[in-house]
Amino acid sequence: AFLNGLLHEEIFVAQPKGFENPQYPDYVYKLKKALYGLKQAPRAWYERLTQYLLKNGYTRGGADKTLFVKRATGHITVAQV
Repeated sequence: AFLNGLLHEEIFVAQPKGFENPQYPDYVYKLKKALYGLKQAPRAWYERLTQYLLKNGYTRGGADKTLFVKRATGHITVAQV
């Protein structure tokens, strides 16, 4: 899930072992999306999921911002994130 989060800042990482470019050993990679182990990854994923749920008819709980509710004819869907 964390790999689907979008970053709102520029983050650069060193070349991973096994993927080093011998011609450019000092090069770094700029991340386009969140990565496992990145401290921003959980928040980025939560923000992206929240946008999706709100766009698709869910409402956020008042006291609990991690609770999302969608009411439709004859049923209620609850998601706790």
